[in-house]
Amino acid sequence: MTIAALILADPESLTKGSPSPALTRLIEAAWSGGAHPILIAGLSVEHNFAPLAQTTEASDQKAAGAEALRLVGGTSALLTLPIAHAGVDPETITALIAAHGREANVVLRAAFNGSAGPIQLTPLSLLEQTDNETATLIECGDEAAVRPSDGRTRLSYEAPPADTNAVDPWERRGGEEG
Repeated sequence: MTIAALILADPESLTKGSPSPALTRLIEAAWSGGAHPILIAGLSVEHNFAPLAQTTEASDQKAAGAEALRLVGGTSALLTLPIAHAGVDPETITALIAAHGREANVVLRAAFNGSAGPIQLTPLSLLEQTDNETATLIECGDEAAVRPSDGRTRLSYEAPPADTNAVDPWERRGGEEG
């Protein structure tokens, strides 16, 4: 299972030709959370982010998803990360990716205390849908998933409760039923 990240940056995300601390942090969070490839949209100039990320001129999520699939065959979903939420914890990204492994055909949104944020994982097959009301909320315990943060402000992080009765498909041993 491969999940691409699309960072929605803005022209101010590059300062004097270098990535802003917020952009650097979000690239690193996406990478450490398990997303690959990492595409960055919205910059006014080209920049080399190798080896972790690369810029894209994709005009929408569907085009970004197609580019991600071209770069890494087997990409199954696109994780949208707005630059305003650069403080998101990598564990939130991992939680969304793990939830996608359990429910591959569902749009997922990161949530904190029941409130949905803009961080969303969308299966490539559903990128044309515009109805985000049907997204399943994934409680991540990460306030930065719903509140804008550049990563410098201390926000709440409460690890979500573990479902000790669940056995994920990738944890099953031969012959075990789910």
